[in-house]
Amino acid sequence: MIDDKSDVERPAPLFFVSYAHTRASHLIGTFFEDLSGHVQELIGRAPGEDPGFLDSSLVGGRRWAPELLHAVGTCQIFIPMLSASLFESTWCGYEWHAFSRRSVINRRSGRPDLETAILPVIWVPHGSSREPQVVGQIQRFAPTGLPEAAIKKYQMEGIYGLSILDPNAYRAVVWRLAQRVVGLHLSHYVEPEPRLDVTQLRNAFTEEGG
Repeated sequence: MIDDKSDVERPAPLFFVSYAHTRASHLIGTFFEDLSGHVQELIGRAPGEDPGFLDSSLVGGRRWAPELLHAVGTCQIFIPMLSASLFESTWCGYEWHAFSRRSVINRRSGRPDLETAILPVIWVPHGSSREPQVVGQIQRFAPTGLPEAAIKKYQMEGIYGLSILDPNAYRAVVWRLAQRVVGLHLSHYVEPEPRLDVTQLRNAFTEEGG
């Protein structure tokens, strides 16, 4: 059995949302709040204790502030919001690489397995030709147990489109995502790296073979 306690001073977020900063970033904030609320209910964290991390205030040269480094180095699930803008973001590529360096352990066996704890979510649909190789190697989130129409809308429109065109389908997909986040957390443990060395990070989106 894995003990997920560590000696870091700040509490570790359960999940980290990686996204490209665009004019639609306020909708990412809404999505984050919705997902956080569901995860909090499912996992039983104390009221006011945010289960996730969203880089909503750090911009430009302040991107590698201590709180961001700590979050990406200690979170348990990494959620990249897939879009063409994400793939063009050097910083998002760094975040992906920072998380992917960490070992993922099966809680039952106490050993690594094929799980990555990276949970890609479609934010805006994009052509496969624009998708970096490392992204294509990871199985993306696919909601289950929903009407086929809602699943197809998510695949065609992404979370961004769903939030505009079909709020009911949006809410259902985000709920399924929260369940997947919690299920992944209960089955696997990602070893923390709270003191990341920024000089060792690279843009995973431009690396051949990931």
